[in-house]
Amino acid sequence: MDATSTVAQRLKFEKWEKANHMALLVIKRSIGEAVRGGLPVNDKAKNFLEGIEAKFKVYEKREIGNLMTTLTTLKFDESHTVREHMLKMVNAVAKLSDLEVPIDDSFVVHMALNSIPESYEQLKTSYNA
Repeated sequence: MDATSTVAQRLKFEKWEKANHMALLVIKRSIGEAVRGGLPVNDKAKNFLEGIEAKFKVYEKREIGNLMTTLTTLKFDESHTVREHMLKMVNAVAKLSDLEVPIDDSFVVHMALNSIPESYEQLKTSYNA
């Protein structure tokens, strides 16, 4: 606003400022402190939402990396059943699918069979046959 603004423009700007302030308050109260603390301070709701979007894009990439690491490095440790081990792998694949990272079923089966120990060789042989 400047000195040449009309009364109507000033009233409209004041309404906008009030609505922007209220939107910022609602947004800040509806997100957790951990998320809020990592965002730059903004005086406009639109800029604040853009900051949240950028933060979650970084989070999404990190989550995809973690899930891919889990899928490719998970080994059966005999502290759980083979079924639970396979369900961990299927869960990682499902989460990757939700993040729009499709994984081919044959790759998942290959990773699952390679992650179990030699004592399950009969299972591997029967699958390959």
